[in-house]
Amino acid sequence: MIARTAFVGFCLMTGIAAFGQTLGGSAVYNFMRLQLHPQAGALGGRNVSDLKVDPGMISENPALLRKLHHASVSANFTSLAPTITGLFAVGAYHLKKPSTTVALGVTHLLYGEQAETDAAGNVLGQFRAYDQMIGITASRQYSQHWFYGAGLKFINSKYGAFTSLGLALDVGLNYLNEEKMIQFGFAAKNMGTQLKAYTNAKEDLPFDLVLGVTKQLDKAPIRFSITAQRLHQFDILYNDTLFMENNFGVRSKTGFGTKLLSHFILGTDLLVGDKLVLTMGYNVLRRRELKIQNVATGLTGFSYGCALQLERLRLYYARTHYQSALSHHQISFSFGLARKEN
Repeated sequence: MIARTAFVGFCLMTGIAAFGQTLGGSAVYNFMRLQLHPQAGALGGRNVSDLKVDPGMISENPALLRKLHHASVSANFTSLAPTITGLFAVGAYHLKKPSTTVALGVTHLLYGEQAETDAAGNVLGQFRAYDQMIGITASRQYSQHWFYGAGLKFINSKYGAFTSLGLALDVGLNYLNEEKMIQFGFAAKNMGTQLKAYTNAKEDLPFDLVLGVTKQLDKAPIRFSITAQRLHQFDILYNDTLFMENNFGVRSKTGFGTKLLSHFILGTDLLVGDKLVLTMGYNVLRRRELKIQNVATGLTGFSYGCALQLERLRLYYARTHYQSALSHHQISFSFGLARKEN
């Protein structure tokens, strides 16, 4: 009865929080949109339904945190640009008595040192810029196939003299049927507010509603994932018609089909034995937004990677193509501090 009440309350809380969040316009703390784990990156940048042995995937959906992650730690190192480095680390622990799995995660993005100037352009010195986030996640099982979870995130951002503090909440659901080898996932991400704004005016957080399904074929070692992002807003494409007309002599139009497809992300896992996984993804929105007129698009929007899963050590690599000459590499490892119980 208690579990049923908690489950219903969880669903109501998700709906109320999603309804109260501002949907359109610009947002603050956009680093929270980044893909924090190589497997999410290799699957196209978003995936809320593909359960992994690595606890790092809880950055996509807190309901993916499970008992199998007990006493595991995961760390991801990334280089976004020559002066921008990032770290994402998480550790998980299963509490037997309340039958709850909890995790503590840390995100740190350092943007390097920049020149500090006044309004006239005079150099006053140097300043450092960074974004930090600490997250606490908890997940439980409901009935035989359902799992639900929530993650509370504390945000600290500093750009020279400008500082900001924020609080955000992620909630998620996951349905797993191992017999039929199918999963469904849902996550409402980044619901919250600024506790302290950079200036006098507070800004909205980058809220997102994500829904996904993952299915493994019965007679082939292949998993397919379809993920729909930013479901709270139908038209998510940026279309500067004036810029396109002035610079390229065309007026770009986005029809119903283009707007609909821009929500979808496709991913595939190829299971090579029981230790190696090859992954590939395609992000429709990324390819559409980052293409350059009259320039070859290449692999923009595509991503791929691999995972080596040993008994207690797991290594992950992903490469994401943003433009023909710009790609993003991610490397991650996780380690089980204790053998998993059956």
